[in-house]
Amino acid sequence: MRHSDKQAKSLNLMMSAYVVDDLKRIGAYLLNALKESRIKPAGLDIPSKAGGLPSKKADRVQWILTCLRDKSFLKFIYEKKMTDLEQAAIQEVVHGDGTIHRDRFRAKYGEFPRLTWSTYDYGWGRNKEPFIFPPLALFMVSHGMPLDMLNRIKSFVPEPGEVEVLSVEELPETVTILTGWKKYGEATLVQHSTEQAAINDLMIILQLADMGKISVSAKTGRPTKTACKNIRNALSGGDFYPDDAEAKSEYDIRMGDAGIRPFAWTMLLQAANLVKINGTKLELGRTGRAAMKKPALEVLKTLWERWLKNKNFHEMSRIDIFKGQKSRKRPLYVAAPSRENIADALYETEEGVWMKTGDFFDFLIAKGHRFDVVREYWHLYIGDPNYGSLGYNHVKWDHVDARFGRAFLLEYAATLGLIDVALIPPWGAVSDHLDLWGADDYSCLSRYDGLYALRLNSLGAWILGQKDEYTPTFHDEASLRVLPNMDITSLASGSSSDELFLDRFCMRKSERVWHLSLPKLLQAVEEGVDISGIITFLNERNKGALPQPVEAFLDDTARRIRMVQDMGDARLIKCADSSIAQLIANDSGLKKLCFLAGKNYIVVPKDKEKQFRKGLRKIGYVLNIQGG
Repeated sequence: MRHSDKQAKSLNLMMSAYVVDDLKRIGAYLLNALKESRIKPAGLDIPSKAGGLPSKKADRVQWILTCLRDKSFLKFIYEKKMTDLEQAAIQEVVHGDGTIHRDRFRAKYGEFPRLTWSTYDYGWGRNKEPFIFPPLALFMVSHGMPLDMLNRIKSFVPEPGEVEVLSVEELPETVTILTGWKKYGEATLVQHSTEQAAINDLMIILQLADMGKISVSAKTGRPTKTACKNIRNALSGGDFYPDDAEAKSEYDIRMGDAGIRPFAWTMLLQAANLVKINGTKLELGRTGRAAMKKPALEVLKTLWERWLKNKNFHEMSRIDIFKGQKSRKRPLYVAAPSRENIADALYETEEGVWMKTGDFFDFLIAKGHRFDVVREYWHLYIGDPNYGSLGYNHVKWDHVDARFGRAFLLEYAATLGLIDVALIPPWGAVSDHLDLWGADDYSCLSRYDGLYALRLNSLGAWILGQKDEYTPTFHDEASLRVLPNMDITSLASGSSSDELFLDRFCMRKSERVWHLSLPKLLQAVEEGVDISGIITFLNERNKGALPQPVEAFLDDTARRIRMVQDMGDARLIKCADSSIAQLIANDSGLKKLCFLAGKNYIVVPKDKEKQFRKGLRKIGYVLNIQGG
């Protein structure tokens, strides 16, 4: 076992560091414990009263050490004189690295036992509490346990229990919220199952980008108000909050026009290089078009993995109340390590188990996945850069780091379908910020404060690597009826995702009716829509088997598409006469790099042009691009 350099070097040094008054207290405690246990350590003189203990410091230290070297006596103190919490502290240190990790211990057990002793005095020498001696002080100091003590007690100290997240068997229908200063109300808790929404919405967002309907800032890549509206209206699950969800006061924390899911999808596509910015629009790149032909599950997993490593965006920038984030002092750490820590903690949770958000963060810290978002608190502030500096504000981990965690979980993990979430409106959902200067007039710190609970779902367990296979457990009812006359009727109201795709390859005849036509279908294929994807879409959503005329039409269309293929860009070269063209096209070194196009023309694929030029020079010719 490797032990930290910070732990006490030896029990002798630890005891020698105490002053005489402290040694008196330790000696008196041990004397009482010896009498109670009826244990007599070898070579120890046990006086009848504390006044009979050695008076010199060195002698008293040796008397104490003799007591603490008796294994039976130490076991008696551990088993009979310690509380469950104190025993847990001993277990964590002995079977850990020899030191005490206060934040992890407090997250696992809820509180931390006292390691020091004192007499409390409440005003002018009156109302004194009785002296309390913590037995932990015999075994360790604030930074750890002496190695000789650890080795002496290890045999009878059991291993600590495993860290377990507090689960919620059944979520409540309503949750108490803060509606004003110390005034409480009730908010309805809304659950969101995200797996199916993520799988459906991936294709929708790719189609929107392909149709040029996602406008972004050319500088930041953030979506415009119009783009977010287009995305929100098209997503099968909408956004996590209703369109009109907003703070009552314009001076409170705002939900904003970007919402949560629309903003997340735009940034996720850019982080994975599925799209590129062309002017002020997002357009699909080669990787994006390839993604449209891949299974949605593979693409979602790629998006998650790319987002974890993304260095171009920081979730803290979405928490507007903390100013100074863009300071040249660089007050924030990069976000990637913090995301990885949250992902590691999610991996260790149980699939299908609801956890309150605060309990999940306690689990995260207790398992050793605590992360720090802020490099320097003095450069961040609320309201005023002087009075509101977070350096003055006694900021806790929950105030800033946990807010980052909430943003990451709700905006990205939930949008990609890894976790299901239970939400209330953010305003009044969390009240831990009221002691921060400049924040007491706000009802929350971020739009993500309403994340009440979460659970890892089946898709998330697969993406994180908990299991090797994933099979969707949801089943869609038929949403379309395809008729023999090539008409398609929508059976579901508000199925914007289906409607958006139908508009790509069908002519719309009315609000709920589309018509399959060859020109429109061929145009869609030319624009990058895969014909096999169209056929699969119709088969999955149609009520019953496709009519025979429709199947024949689709088969014929697929055959036509295969008959004419785009082979990429090429250079057309004109030769002086047919003999030169034949000489070049049949040369042993050039015939694999070009082909004849008529009597006097040769075509060279773009990716082979460099080799062609080199081979042409070898046979005594050069490609003349100047004319004449």
